[in-house]
Amino acid sequence: MGFIERILQGGEKEILEKLNQIVEIGIEASTFIDELILKGGTIEKIKDLEKRSDNVAFEITNMVTSGGIAPNLIDNLLELVNKEDNIIDSMYNLARELLRYNIHNKELDKYVKERLLKMNSFAKEALSTMKKMHVSDRLSEIRKFRSRIEELEEEGDNIKDSLFDIAYTKKIDYKTFYHIMELAHEADDVLDNCEDSSDIFLTVMSSIVS
Repeated sequence: MGFIERILQGGEKEILEKLNQIVEIGIEASTFIDELILKGGTIEKIKDLEKRSDNVAFEITNMVTSGGIAPNLIDNLLELVNKEDNIIDSMYNLARELLRYNIHNKELDKYVKERLLKMNSFAKEALSTMKKMHVSDRLSEIRKFRSRIEELEEEGDNIKDSLFDIAYTKKIDYKTFYHIMELAHEADDVLDNCEDSSDIFLTVMSSIVS
């Protein structure tokens, strides 16, 4: 048994395990995002995953507020579960926008989809890194994982900006412009929420060991 695990209370340990369920839901959702980008389809699966995440988040919130948690951790844990749930909400919003997306310029369409796939691969890596954070027993390692997620978010920002450049510089109709902008924002929101979650997780774990 490692140092962090030894000092975790029973309720705190169970909460961290349940938070990992939300991350696993996100990893599953990212696979369907890939399919939507490449093939289209429906969002029913991601809609179901979003509901599952909401249910887990509700359970965790009840656990945090019902007692057994150190008072100095309550606010941060509530913020953490909200941010992790927001990751799945953002993925659902991205899926909805992908269904609305329609473009007739094949070359431009290929460019947009390649970049969305890249941003989604960053999200999948960020979620996998968060999963490692949740089971890590060393604060130094948690910081390293958090730094990697920050790097992924910054790389995602660069791709978002390249999509903005296309939207503003190409001669496209307003509907296409709007969809490209929305897709860039929604994909970026997923990575932003991953970064926010990792920041709060580090704060929680630092509080536990201090």
